[in-house]
Amino acid sequence: MTTRLLRWLAALTAVVSAGLAVPGGAGALPAVHAAGLAAPITATKSHVAKRFYVEHGTKRKVVDHRKVYVTVSQTNDLRSLQQIHVSWSGAHPTDGIYSDVNSDYAQNEEYSFDLLECRGLDSKHVPARQRLSPRTCWTQYADERFRASYDAYPAWRSDALASKAQRKSSVGALSAHRQPTSCKNQLIGVEAQRWVPFKAAGHKSYPGGPDGCAGQAPEASPENLSSLALPSNETFGVTDKAGNGQADFDIFTAEDHASLGCSQQVPCSLVAVPIEGISCDPAGHLLPKAARPDAADVADAQANCETKGNFKPGQLLNNVEQSGAAAVDGSLWWSPSNWANRISFPLSFAAADNVCDVVSNQAPLDVYGSELLAQAATQWAPHFCLQAKLFNLKHVQTPEPEARNLLASGNIDASIGSQAVGPGSTPRVNAPVAISGFGIAFDIDNRSGKPVSRLRLDARLLAKLLTESYPDQTFVKEAYPTTDGVATLGNNPLNMAFDPEFQALNPNIPTPEIDAAATLLTVNTNSDVMTALTSYINADPEARAWLNGKPDPWGMRVNPNYKGIKLPVSQWPLLDSFEPTAEYQPGKNDCLAADPVPYLPLVAAPTASLFNIAQDMEFAISQSQTTCFLPSPIPGDTAGAKLVAAGRQSPGHRFMLGVVSLGDARRYNLSVAALETQRSASAPSKFTSPTGRTFVQPTAKALRTAAQSLHGDPQTGSWPVNYQRLRTSAADKHAYPGMLPIYASVPTKGLPSADAKHYADFLRYAAGAG
Repeated sequence: MTTRLLRWLAALTAVVSAGLAVPGGAGALPAVHAAGLAAPITATKSHVAKRFYVEHGTKRKVVDHRKVYVTVSQTNDLRSLQQIHVSWSGAHPTDGIYSDVNSDYAQNEEYSFDLLECRGLDSKHVPARQRLSPRTCWTQYADERFRASYDAYPAWRSDALASKAQRKSSVGALSAHRQPTSCKNQLIGVEAQRWVPFKAAGHKSYPGGPDGCAGQAPEASPENLSSLALPSNETFGVTDKAGNGQADFDIFTAEDHASLGCSQQVPCSLVAVPIEGISCDPAGHLLPKAARPDAADVADAQANCETKGNFKPGQLLNNVEQSGAAAVDGSLWWSPSNWANRISFPLSFAAADNVCDVVSNQAPLDVYGSELLAQAATQWAPHFCLQAKLFNLKHVQTPEPEARNLLASGNIDASIGSQAVGPGSTPRVNAPVAISGFGIAFDIDNRSGKPVSRLRLDARLLAKLLTESYPDQTFVKEAYPTTDGVATLGNNPLNMAFDPEFQALNPNIPTPEIDAAATLLTVNTNSDVMTALTSYINADPEARAWLNGKPDPWGMRVNPNYKGIKLPVSQWPLLDSFEPTAEYQPGKNDCLAADPVPYLPLVAAPTASLFNIAQDMEFAISQSQTTCFLPSPIPGDTAGAKLVAAGRQSPGHRFMLGVVSLGDARRYNLSVAALETQRSASAPSKFTSPTGRTFVQPTAKALRTAAQSLHGDPQTGSWPVNYQRLRTSAADKHAYPGMLPIYASVPTKGLPSADAKHYADFLRYAAGAG
């Protein structure tokens, strides 16, 4: 054992003063450092948004005047695909609403609140090449930066704030000899056209044009309304009748959108454009006489520009394309009148996730294991690799049980997990570096089609989801076999939304027949998270009794394949083998007719990692493999038929739950359920409300409370979670039961001197400044 590592071990208590106490004695936690819960910088700005009409020469008549306030939840240290929250007040109520505010259709909303990520800063104090403009703002679809009209004077040509050049019949278009034939064909008979080319990082320009015919950035949709794996981040936000609104906004960086190029070196901004409507000069009073419209065109120009819209405030458009009035809809976000009302927020970015791979040529110091620490480790790594005197730290995400086995066998030098590495031939220390845990993320919309912000779940509901005890489809429910003459799934609710237990805890949630509502998305590998989750379930008397075969108070029974299952387990087994053969017929499901497999495991569809689940939850992408894809358009041709994931759920009709790490939940701004901790003796077993039951969300305070309950085990050198105590101790009533300590396990003997020094430096940093 090296002298440096010995010194670290001798001073362990002081080194981890911001973390956990050393096991032994009372072994309680004097303080806790919660991984991934650093406070963001929030910003608020205001702007007076106006709309006016030019009348009688240059006189302006103000027709709308609103002071708009915008708050952004985080503007600093942003990372790829991170979600931030934007809220606003004082804006014009939105007319004609689409539930999917990131869709191409949503630009037709009238008086939308447009949010865009743009390269550059809104300042005259930076070089011109670093200033933002509509040309540097990201949009996914071609028609969000192109307009064509068979009318000579569409609304944008009457914009009172537009220059003479911006009010011509053709603005920004490629010259005719440079336009591809596909562009020319789509512009036959067009009287007016406005192109807003996209200027990419590196100064390459993409002209766009109708359907992107003249070229789009590689990350853009190849054609309008195409199906995207992930939605774009331009957002046509909705303002309610009181002038308030909110939306989650996804941050793009050069890691995923190189054309936009946002990074620590390339400044970008979040730009809010409250659509008030085009300020109108239909008669051209602000133009030279030679450039004004003919008298015969003025009436059309005035009607196009001065319209107040086609829809009503709050009117729902059901995601079917309907054209709004361009003068007041989101499609003209780039028009000078709308752009003048913008409110911009400079953004700063954390080091790219792969920065160490790019800048360091040192052999990495590998630490294998826990996904729970992934977000923290990603932020720690640059501290080491960007300093020449330090080293290249690499967190290799590996299932924790596998990492412990590799460490025990001597194949690796360090592992991270939530359980101690047992004794072996080489002495090791289980050094606490963080507190984190698991959460149950949810994407659920209420009866009004808006996202549910709070959800309560108890251990029995989680057990129902994991054990494939919801039949999901009527054809499964009706055909599922009885057990000893007793109906099992045949009498169970179709999915969790129909479950009276769930409804009692969570009122005002609709009952959609969606595959994902019958399952909990989990990982298909061994994981400390699954051990913790199933330990939590096993410690609950109601859940354990139900798993043993006792029906819940409403009559729901456990899937007989799971009756009496022993918990905890590190990997959840999919045990149901029922095939509803009446449904597995050509014409009903060609995929399952050709290759029959048990149905409910297709609904469960576990995935490879917690990170994948977080991404699915961020965008409500269901992984249930129940959709039969037929590549051939010819009826009856089933060649190449295959089962695929159900895919992204439509906003307004979502119902999904997934197990995630709390670090991922924080980065991607996921909604996480409150879990039941304790219930009073007077709480009824058959309940209609949460009364008498305590539910706790994973706040930093709740994590600290849970951590304070940990007591050291001198035999293992760790602090195991006592789930029975969490359910019964008065001090733990408000402790979050998904909390987990995270240990770095390293040998204290036999390491090369340089590696021992580096591991010691890592442990000090993780438990302290990190």
